[in-house]
Amino acid sequence: MNKIHKVLCVVEPDKNSETALTQALRIADNHRADLTFASSIVASKNLRTVFKRKSDIDQNLAEAISNKRNDIDGWVRKHSQIRKPDVKIYSGIEFVEIIKHVIENQYDLVVKCADDVDWLDRLFGSEDMHLLRKCPCPVLLLKPGQRTEFRNVLATVDVNEEFCEQGNLVQSKLNEKVMEYSAAFSMSEPTSLHIGSVWEAYGEDFLRYGVFSSMPEEDVDRYVEAERNECVARLDTLKEKMKSSLGKDVIDHLRPQVHMVKGLPAKEIPLMVTKHNIDLLVMGTVARTGIPGFIIGNTAESILEQVHCSVLAIKPDEFVSPVEI
Repeated sequence: MNKIHKVLCVVEPDKNSETALTQALRIADNHRADLTFASSIVASKNLRTVFKRKSDIDQNLAEAISNKRNDIDGWVRKHSQIRKPDVKIYSGIEFVEIIKHVIENQYDLVVKCADDVDWLDRLFGSEDMHLLRKCPCPVLLLKPGQRTEFRNVLATVDVNEEFCEQGNLVQSKLNEKVMEYSAAFSMSEPTSLHIGSVWEAYGEDFLRYGVFSSMPEEDVDRYVEAERNECVARLDTLKEKMKSSLGKDVIDHLRPQVHMVKGLPAKEIPLMVTKHNIDLLVMGTVARTGIPGFIIGNTAESILEQVHCSVLAIKPDEFVSPVEI
């Protein structure tokens, strides 16, 4: 299991951030992790019209940061039993500064309540999506009001086809991380762990209905069944690795429910979320690693735009953030 030693909780002194505070406190307590609270201010460009000297601008900004730190400090102490919270205040674009701080201080998890985007059909706004795309450590984006423990956790894994990149089985390792984090967030009662995987037989429609295809129906059926069997075998291997990593007692306690369906992940995963009343979706979000810009797959992006539950987004170990420190 990737141990959670350091948690960064992004907050504002408002009602929505109480969700992030509650969950961050629970996670830090469960993992005996260090907890830091972070917030940001944006320096107005109009300061240059008010203050002519750079020293005056710097002083004004320092005072604003100090005031914001005091606000967050008082707010955290008011809503928790922490007497001396560790508070960091950034100046600049929030998601950029958060990611820089994550890289510099090697945080293991970022916790944040999703932005209020009632004017959108989707839960996550543009700032949240930037954080999901570019933050190298796992990001827990919470649905506003999700203060209780998660009752139904869905781990989504891709067992369609392993692929090699830079000498590593990236997808296989990412699947293992998703399973491990899902188990960690499912240990408390009365949480139910679900494992969801969507499979498909590539080229099936062409083989069955293509104008230039002459493959007999029976051969297509055999091909599709062979693809399904390979996916089942990969999922079984993944479950065995999970049992070996976490122990039989943990697996017996979790008793994960497995859902393997045929179709397209962008359609079937959101349906699973709705069908099983999922309140935490754990998923890998990266299509390529090591290449800034190629940071989130179209399928993951489509799923994130459709779901309205909390999301824990996982990156491969090889992921390189495009944000420079």
